Amino acid sequence: MHTRADKRINHFFFYVFVLFLIQTVSYAQQIPAFEKVIPKITHYTRSDFEADGQFWTMTEDEKGKLYFGNNDGILVFDGERWEKVTLPNHSGVRSLIRDSNNTIHAGGFNEIGIVKQDIQGNFNFISQNDSLQLDSENLENLWQVHEFKGNIIYRSFKELTVVNGTNAKRVNSGSNFIFSGIVNDHFYVQDQNLGVFEYNPENSSLTKAFNSTFSEESICAFLPAKNKDELLIITKQGGIYMANRTLNTVRFIKSVFKENDQEEILTAVAYKGIYLLGTLTSKMILMNAELELDRNPSLFKNLSSSTILSINPQEEESRIWVMLNNGIDLIEFDSPVSQIFENASVSDILVYNNILYLTTNTGVFYAPFDSGNYSLKSLNFKKVPDLEGQAWSVKEHEGSILVGHDKGLFELIDFMPIRIGIPNGIWKVIPVDGKENTFLATSYSGIYPLYYESGNWRLSQKIKGFDESSRDILQIDQGNDYWVCHGYKGIYRLKIDKNLERVFALEHFTNTNGLQSAFNVNVTEYEGEVVFTTNTGIYTFNAQQSQFEPYRPLNSILSPELNTRKLMKVADKTWFVQDDEPGYFIEDKGQIKINKSLFLNLKGNLNRGLESILPITTDQVLIGATNGLFLYNLDNQKAKTSSKTLITRLTYQKDQQNTFQLPIIQNLETPLSPDVLRFEFAAPALTPSSQKEFQYKLEGADKEWSSWSANAFKEYTHPAPGDYVFRVRSRNLLGQKADEAAFALSIPYPWYRSTFALILYVLGVTSLIILLTKLINKKIERERLKEKLAAQKSKKLLELEIEQLKLEKDKAQIKRAKEVLEEESLIKSKELANYTMLLVKKKEIFSDTFNALKDFRNSLKTQAARKRLQEVLFNLNQHRMGEEYLNVFDVHFEKVHHNFFNRLKDIDPGISKRELRLCAFVKMNLTNKEIAPLLNISTRGVETARYRIRKKLNVTDESFQVYLETLNDS
Repeated sequence: MHTRADKRINHFFFYVFVLFLIQTVSYAQQIPAFEKVIPKITHYTRSDFEADGQFWTMTEDEKGKLYFGNNDGILVFDGERWEKVTLPNHSGVRSLIRDSNNTIHAGGFNEIGIVKQDIQGNFNFISQNDSLQLDSENLENLWQVHEFKGNIIYRSFKELTVVNGTNAKRVNSGSNFIFSGIVNDHFYVQDQNLGVFEYNPENSSLTKAFNSTFSEESICAFLPAKNKDELLIITKQGGIYMANRTLNTVRFIKSVFKENDQEEILTAVAYKGIYLLGTLTSKMILMNAELELDRNPSLFKNLSSSTILSINPQEEESRIWVMLNNGIDLIEFDSPVSQIFENASVSDILVYNNILYLTTNTGVFYAPFDSGNYSLKSLNFKKVPDLEGQAWSVKEHEGSILVGHDKGLFELIDFMPIRIGIPNGIWKVIPVDGKENTFLATSYSGIYPLYYESGNWRLSQKIKGFDESSRDILQIDQGNDYWVCHGYKGIYRLKIDKNLERVFALEHFTNTNGLQSAFNVNVTEYEGEVVFTTNTGIYTFNAQQSQFEPYRPLNSILSPELNTRKLMKVADKTWFVQDDEPGYFIEDKGQIKINKSLFLNLKGNLNRGLESILPITTDQVLIGATNGLFLYNLDNQKAKTSSKTLITRLTYQKDQQNTFQLPIIQNLETPLSPDVLRFEFAAPALTPSSQKEFQYKLEGADKEWSSWSANAFKEYTHPAPGDYVFRVRSRNLLGQKADEAAFALSIPYPWYRSTFALILYVLGVTSLIILLTKLINKKIERERLKEKLAAQKSKKLLELEIEQLKLEKDKAQIKRAKEVLEEESLIKSKELANYTMLLVKKKEIFSDTFNALKDFRNSLKTQAARKRLQEVLFNLNQHRMGEEYLNVFDVHFEKVHHNFFNRLKDIDPGISKRELRLCAFVKMNLTNKEIAPLLNISTRGVETARYRIRKKLNVTDESFQVYLETLNDS
């Protein structure tokens, strides 16, 4: 049976073997330094760029915007948005290049042109076919484009089209131009079955470059070699050749593929001393400077497609853009952060003897790791068997690896767990200062002494008197006092006897001893001081007053308003975690510099209370999170000095319906009163794959910068008229920053608030003041005159009152006289009516008597009697009522109805006296029968007379009596 010591010897030899293996598999001289960083691969799919999935080429402008050749045209990517630029014939684009004058040239099917951005920020393709006097029908597909000695050279199968300014030359092929490329300032092109030719733009000539014809192979790459007189030629069929310009020879080196492989090389590029070969179905093949192949490099295993159409390195940024048959992949080696483990939530980290140990929620993992010389191939994590479940901590002591686990305490020997003691739920192990090989194992329910004796570990009985969870514990001044922080119950101060058997004194602090809260308190040591991190700042303990007091040196650096949890100082850096954001600060020439922008990607992903930070070199740190383990390179924060934030588009809405673009020119004057003003912006020069955040403000409206936001736009609703400057700056989650962009604009005032209107207002107000002054003066004069007139009026009123009294007296007299007159008029009217009726009565009686006597006369027998009666009748007839009675009537009538007869005469001067009397009788409402005797006519005669008078007076429809009444009233 093997003893524990034997196992340790085996353990030692295992470490030696692992180190030897690491050195053996290390091929640092063969594989470049970028393999020491795990590349980040970002996939861009149809849902991102909304176009055809097949890409052929790309280029970049001076501002960092990317241009991609696609079957649908050109796709421009500013880091936030994709914009499609179509060619006039809607052909695909396989040729794209930026020349030394920062002009983007593009070639499609029968189309040559440039891509320009207008003042509104839109990209457009401008065809040069006409200006270059090219017969577009003979251009066909332009497969490649190069800038060579001041010329832009497009390659199609039939010819080379050489553009210089406004001139174009065409160099025809002998058969078909298969591929072209530039190496060491020489332009090469393969003519099918004829070989490789060199093009001289000075005389537009093609010269055979090498003696080989490549009659059965198609070249897909001309690449530089170690010797400047040599170049590497790679063919689609997988052939690798070395061509020598001096000897004019081509030498076959090797074939990438085996004899029966159904595979092709579609593209190949040189990148930082190595070669990258893109294949039809095998993704990317790596070849080093010695032309040794790695056919299945782990660098590129996560590419999203097996078909690589084009590889476009950005060596300065350590990035590679890969054009795929269905999308684009971005491979980044310049990221200062690498995720080297992603299978679980990391709670603790240990690097010992070039082995990296991780405790996680699913167990314990380990991998060979040399912090100074690690490589991707060595980062192969394995899991310790039989330790499934939550592992809390890992610690090394004299070669022993101890693991605190939910299942208990374990020692790892040959990466196999050996249980120490019986208790479950061990948080961690800490040494007891002042007692050699003595430790404390903290558990879910108390503290256990742990001893290291003769190479063996022994866990003793739990210390009595304290049964609380002890995850966070700190010894005080190498004595027997300990601080223990509980996440919910506050802080305990324990006094443990020398034999570590019993707690003989205990103090419990919550929120009554200077702390504002008993929750989320942690204890640590900082520059010889015991400090407590809390939700409300950092504290120390004043033993004399038994009070917790704010620790000013740290509170002045780390905001007390944030929850500080982790705090540890390593070398010149003090690491901390505040509100789920890790960072560090250093003191430089008396100035404190806080750095936490590099770790923004971890915000919200840390294990609360179990944050694990392990600096492994001066510039490298490992940080564990809920989504794995991250390696940060602190000296690789490549925020380009030329990185700028760009304002890419400016739009406005009117009436909340249609959207209109505005030109992006300084001191822009927008249309009047826009409903919504929208700014769009981007930072294309920042690492494309990292999420970007923007901060902005509108000077003239905003007092402060906004909070950082991932939205790449800002809208202002109903902005007020005035002058503004919109400012925006950006950063990404890798700590890179881009300079701010500023854009000045003005929103015009409405006409009634214009300068001209203001002048009119001033003139109007001035005129109004003058007018008001005159009006007031006039009013004052009027008031004075009014007062004078009032005085005169008062005097006159007094006189008038006196006169009024007289008038009232006269009025009373007149009233009395009027009443007398009215009474007299009424009497006269009655007398007239009585007189009239008396006349009528008398007339009737006289007529009746006279007629009766005439009848009586006829009845007499004797002549004498008849004669006598005749005399009586004659005498009566002589005394008949005549004109004198009617004249009396006329007089009385005129007294009652003044000017009645005169009015009738005015209407008809020819009216007779008899007709006037008839009108008077009608006015008095006498009937025809009553009128007839007064006029000595029959009733029928009265009717006839009335009819004639109506015609004379032109009385038509209304009653004759009513007409006469009205006539008298008027």
